[in-house]
Amino acid sequence: MIRPFQFGDVVLIQRLGRQAATLNLVQALLQPQSAVWASLTTLLPWNDAKIATHVLRQHGHGLVALGFLQVQKRAGRPELEIMRLAPGLETPLGHPAIWEKLLAYHNAIAAQQAIARIYADAPDQPLPVHTLGHVGFRPYARETVWRLNVPHGLESYQITAEIRGQNKSDEWALQELYRRTVPETVQLAEGMLADQPLKPPILEWWGPGAVTPLVVERRGDVVGAVQIVQGRRGIWLQLWADFTDPSPYIVHQLVRAALATIRGRAATVPIYVGVCDYQGGLGALLGDYGFAPFTDRVKLVRPVMQWVREAAFAGAPAVEHSAGQVVTAPYTVPSPPLQLRVTLSGRARCMTPGKLPRTLVKEIG
Repeated sequence: MIRPFQFGDVVLIQRLGRQAATLNLVQALLQPQSAVWASLTTLLPWNDAKIATHVLRQHGHGLVALGFLQVQKRAGRPELEIMRLAPGLETPLGHPAIWEKLLAYHNAIAAQQAIARIYADAPDQPLPVHTLGHVGFRPYARETVWRLNVPHGLESYQITAEIRGQNKSDEWALQELYRRTVPETVQLAEGMLADQPLKPPILEWWGPGAVTPLVVERRGDVVGAVQIVQGRRGIWLQLWADFTDPSPYIVHQLVRAALATIRGRAATVPIYVGVCDYQGGLGALLGDYGFAPFTDRVKLVRPVMQWVREAAFAGAPAVEHSAGQVVTAPYTVPSPPLQLRVTLSGRARCMTPGKLPRTLVKEIG
């Protein structure tokens, strides 16, 4: 049986939460919270982005007995993110069937809530990726997360590019930068080619933390951007540029500007950068500033089928015929009239029986 979280499930959530798999790495790195606290927000009249928890309890099933799923809606968007699935597949109580049952159950709920897409990022390992694939999730990008530990502050780097804060007038240029530099398959997965117009992630940050967006200009054109997201336990950098450009000048300037901004805040928490597989040599460039690979992830999306109501013209009712059954009458092909050869007065004539003299008919008959 799967149902929404109730207050009596607190002990179960606390016990299984220690074995849960995190499927939203940015949330876990920047603003971690316990599974119990996230579950309790379900009972509160929270904002549009509250977390929902669904609990699995089945008696008599040794392998698929207990588990829970936590999801969070993206504020103002028809999208959800998988936060946790428990127990994790690598734990003693973990089993793919638990994940599949919970995700299949939630997919039906998402369709009723007009959710268009569900997202998850999983460890780049066969078991979790294949398990999510069994319930409709498909990978759209692979990402290596790089980390820079800042125990004693950051170095100072020279910045020569024209870098400033993002403003409203940059929206069109940033949309064009996103369209040029992000593969179409990724744009499709991120909902940019859907019927409902949505802002691309270069313009919006729907994750945890407070975001500071910067842009770099060259001869009046926006050629790069960076989002600096400050969380309680870490800082996330999201870079946007043409990573196929042979000259890495713009990317270097973006990284330096972000590090200078963080240095001005005297932050000592770790800094993370997500590098997708289509972002070229960004990882090697980050190594020049002390970053090191931290973990590999797979970004997945599951489109949700929507019920659509459309007006339809009713067809004309069928007319019932009340006429009785038509019975065909037998038909016989008429045979040619009988002719008799009669000799009258020495002359032979062919005559039909109807034209014979009565006396002759009598004699014949």
